[in-house]
Amino acid sequence: MKPENIGHLRTVYKRYYHQSVDNLPDGWVAIIDDFFLSLEGIGDLNTAASIRFERTASGLQAFVFPERPLWHPRAILSLHTAQRELYEQSQQTCEVCGNPGAAEDGHVWCIGHAGELAAKARREAALYEECRALFHEVHGEAINLAVPDHLFDLLSTTLHAIHKLVVSEDIVGKVLITRLEIDDGALFCRVHYSKLGAVFQGTQMAINEMLADLEVLSDELTRKHNLGGSDAA
Repeated sequence: MKPENIGHLRTVYKRYYHQSVDNLPDGWVAIIDDFFLSLEGIGDLNTAASIRFERTASGLQAFVFPERPLWHPRAILSLHTAQRELYEQSQQTCEVCGNPGAAEDGHVWCIGHAGELAAKARREAALYEECRALFHEVHGEAINLAVPDHLFDLLSTTLHAIHKLVVSEDIVGKVLITRLEIDDGALFCRVHYSKLGAVFQGTQMAINEMLADLEVLSDELTRKHNLGGSDAA
């Protein structure tokens, strides 16, 4: 989610804000805003709830952990209604622009965004599957291959090179990329090595160098892209 949208939700609804909001798509800001507004109308919740959001395969869920003894039954019913409305709205709201949309390949897009973004999502999913030996079984939000188009080929080439090296050295499961995501416009990478002896020191150095080059080259490509193209000075 864009910093300005995060800032809005964190400032206006600071009593409910949770950092899980940060990883949600910008197109859902309005329905999250509506959910928070609904909570504002439930007086019992003002000082008695902790809220965490989770995007599931079927929609956006808000998990609320209240001090139930402080609640009136009507407040509990109102909360359940707000949670259901958020969940249902997430199933039909484009995650890019907020217009009416429909689910496709685990995402929700309007007609205007469906084709291009669906193809992009499939491309990212394919890359993850091809190099899945480099990631934990449950990778969480720290592994996000949804990089801008001008970085994808560089990312793909680097991951395939590391994957090939790991497989050829027979050290699958001992080299795990623990962070790969765009943060404030820059690509960040982190890797963890497990039970690798001194004999693999050269391999570790090679992988570290490839990831360092990925970060540096991605910064350069982003700079050129922002200036107007790959030929910009």
